[in-house]
Amino acid sequence: MKQLIVLIGPNGVGKSTTARQLVEECDRVAYVDSDWCRVMNPFTFSKIKKETITENIYCLLRNYLLCDDINTVIFTYSWHGERREIYERVILKLRGNNIKFKENIIVLKCSEEENIKRMLKDGRDEERIRRGMKNTFSYYDNLSFLCLDTTNMTPLQTAHQIISLINSNLTR
Repeated sequence: MKQLIVLIGPNGVGKSTTARQLVEECDRVAYVDSDWCRVMNPFTFSKIKKETITENIYCLLRNYLLCDDINTVIFTYSWHGERREIYERVILKLRGNNIKFKENIIVLKCSEEENIKRMLKDGRDEERIRRGMKNTFSYYDNLSFLCLDTTNMTPLQTAHQIISLINSNLTR
């Protein structure tokens, strides 16, 4: 069965970096970066933009999940704000269209100090870092998904840990 690996977590934790590392480490894999599904100016969560984002994500995930040459799709996403609702709509639509896949949701976390360090390394300005820490850092603490603390891990180590977790069926 196809695998959908969904990496969620605070802004700047390393979801995209880890996903790119997973693509390098695995065969027959595709990566959908949610950022590109919602690059608009101005960006607000209006009804029409939420519908557009939902359809963008749905189409990319559907196309990869239906591709015979792809076994695993990696999707990076943040669930804070209105984003979880969009994700759930996409998953319902995929399942409603009889697309079969195993969903593996993994929360990536790290210490606050490490998260700030990673965001600085990404070139994020101080206001964006402050806003991200305030709005997203603690949001993921109480979710019931498998949580992977990546504080002392490289992206390669994180990718290997995720591969191990997926292979041992420890995820949802």
